[in-house]
Amino acid sequence: MKNKFNLSLILSLLSLFGVIVLFILYFTHRPLGREGIPKAAETGGHRIAFFRTDSILHHYDFVKERAEELAQKSRKYGEDLHRRQSEFENEAAYFQESVRKNALSEKSAQEIYQELMQKQQSIIDLKDRYDMELAGEEAQINLILFDSVTNLLKRFNKSYGYDYILGYNKNGNVFYTNDTFDITQMVIKDLNREYRAVKGKTSGSK
Repeated sequence: MKNKFNLSLILSLLSLFGVIVLFILYFTHRPLGREGIPKAAETGGHRIAFFRTDSILHHYDFVKERAEELAQKSRKYGEDLHRRQSEFENEAAYFQESVRKNALSEKSAQEIYQELMQKQQSIIDLKDRYDMELAGEEAQINLILFDSVTNLLKRFNKSYGYDYILGYNKNGNVFYTNDTFDITQMVIKDLNREYRAVKGKTSGSK
């Protein structure tokens, strides 16, 4: 069972569209725009900015909280499976020793053997169920993460009018960025502000 999950894949989808565009940017130092917003790179009349997707994973409160919840559940399930497997192995070892000493009748040995096989299969089935549950929750987190980021950027961009807002990560296909066009901190700030507001309303309604 995996004990950690990869959210960076869903955010990397945000960076694929603009890879070629970033390579052709003319990187020169530009002054900050209004309210400290970086002026966009301008190529062929297009205004471009970027944010760092790995920073979203590390500093977006929603991701941090849900990742910890999922990790705790994964550990709990792992411990449960380990306990069940240990019990099964002890019973199997005792059965083998009893057979070696001819301490069981043939009928009893066959019955115990079938019980052990059923127990082993139940552990396998339970592991599959746990894995499916965790994968489903991970997929749900990925979906919410993708929607929250893209929807935030649409609202964010109504004020600043970028033509492209690209996602950048160090393991992607872009090898250099000019930090002048980096809006990561503003994106994280707005994501957390909106998440806390929604969380506060949810808590207050209980």
